[in-house]
Amino acid sequence: MKAFLRVGTVLLALSTVLMSQLWLRAAEEEAVPTDRLLPTDVSVYVSIPSVDDLKARFGKSSLGEMTEDSAFEPFKAELTKAFEHVSGEIEQNLGVTLKDLLQVPSGELAFAVITPPGKKISGIMFLDFGDSEKTIDALMEKGEKALAEQGASSEDEEIDGTKVTVWTIKKDDDEEEKPNQLVYFIKDTMLVVASDLDTAKGALTRWDGKHSDTFADNDNYNLILKKCQSEDDDGLLVWYVNPMGLVQAALTQVAAANPQAALFMGFTEPLGINGIKAVGGSVDMATENFDSTSKTFMLIEQPTKGLLNVFQFPAIEQKPPRWVTTNASAWFSLNWDIAGAFTAVETMVDMFRGPGSTAAAIDQIAQQEPKVHLKKDVIDVISGRIQFVMESAKKKDDKEGQDRVVVALGLKDSKKFKATMAKIAKAPGFPAKAREFQGSTIYEFEIPDFSGSGEPKSGGVAIGPDQLLFSNDVTAVEAMLRGDTDGDALVDSSAYKQIAEHLPAKTSIVSFSKQDSQIETLWEAARSGQLGAAFPDLDFSKLPDFDAVKKYLQPSGSYTVPEKKGVLFVSFSTKSKKK
Repeated sequence: MKAFLRVGTVLLALSTVLMSQLWLRAAEEEAVPTDRLLPTDVSVYVSIPSVDDLKARFGKSSLGEMTEDSAFEPFKAELTKAFEHVSGEIEQNLGVTLKDLLQVPSGELAFAVITPPGKKISGIMFLDFGDSEKTIDALMEKGEKALAEQGASSEDEEIDGTKVTVWTIKKDDDEEEKPNQLVYFIKDTMLVVASDLDTAKGALTRWDGKHSDTFADNDNYNLILKKCQSEDDDGLLVWYVNPMGLVQAALTQVAAANPQAALFMGFTEPLGINGIKAVGGSVDMATENFDSTSKTFMLIEQPTKGLLNVFQFPAIEQKPPRWVTTNASAWFSLNWDIAGAFTAVETMVDMFRGPGSTAAAIDQIAQQEPKVHLKKDVIDVISGRIQFVMESAKKKDDKEGQDRVVVALGLKDSKKFKATMAKIAKAPGFPAKAREFQGSTIYEFEIPDFSGSGEPKSGGVAIGPDQLLFSNDVTAVEAMLRGDTDGDALVDSSAYKQIAEHLPAKTSIVSFSKQDSQIETLWEAARSGQLGAAFPDLDFSKLPDFDAVKKYLQPSGSYTVPEKKGVLFVSFSTKSKKK
């Protein structure tokens, strides 16, 4: 028994060592993420961590499932014919089929722009081609032949056991200017193409993923990744931009030929735009709760100043008012600190024209007809709550109608703004005619007919109890003033509730939209042949009836919320509930 236990213990120890070795070997063979192959001074970065995963998840998305619906078969046959035609041309020019070309991206596909201080901007691309080495070889052979025909010359250099090919492209018009380079190498299953040799060497130096100086350690980049994590961690696509780093690098290069260009950088601080430190985000699809999501975080230095103070949107509780009905295809609302925006603009203007110059100019203009004071009669009266509602047009006698749009601007003092509006209406050339309607004044005006129905259109402006109303359909203004609607309230609908459960309690900007309502018009236009000129090889009449695909198009929403270090923007569409 003891001997048996002793043998068992030895076997367990050996298996543990063996498994640990296999795990370490697998970890070593796993491709290093491209953000660890880049230096810290990256100003643009876009990465699809796994193209294979992206393809698989697209198939599980509503759009992917919609294209697999049997109703799509006739149109898919059209796409197949077009695909074969394009594939033939590609094979003739590149020596590979379109199918082979689409199978090339396998693992990570990434691109970066590097802005090293005092040096030329450089670019680099990473393509994990997986099992498509033959296709890559054919493409590279074709590309090298084209470069040689254009007079470029090449030489090979071995760096850490990897062959690096450098193509030099001279400029005939300026022999003194440094020639451009195109550098590439293949290592493991990764094709790397760079705009210069130093950039390519930098990637090779970091190939083992153990370098201490990489973009992956950039604090701003990591904060954005954290803020924009999806249900599946980093998402199917991630991106990052350092706008000021990019602008500064570009101006440095331009300043060599035009020194005045460098003066622009002197304005970035007083204007406050240098406070935007980085912008980035992620995109995902077919997650547990969402069909698609997109998150963007803008990292802003606090406190903000200059132009950035114009765009201040405090978070408040926002939901569709009851006059927004289920007929609405889209609803959008924001809460803008208009008083703060005015102060920011006034401060910047006074900075260049002298203290008090803005107020003096406004006072002077207010002495002229219609004698409206921009600050006292407009800015101080507007609350900053702005809402936008759109109702998709319905066909009438086989003619498309015009989408109905309503804009509601919140007011702090409706009575005072009525007096201001009355002054404006008396000004010569005012395009609207005033008429009374249930104790309110409607200013009605003609608008161009963009729908092609040939019917006259009348828009209207009026002041309700706490908002200024505008619509390209005067009957919408009349309905809002009466307090009645021609449908149930959107806020009570299951479609809106489906989105609302994913919205924060307070938002700066929020929106709701019905994808089916917005896409139907374009869909029917395609089926009727209106896109034939743009795509002559496709018969769009083979598209299925819209009712067959409507079930795949679910409501979508978006929101914006301020945070301590910046602003978070989120948009999403819910998963379809097909029957």
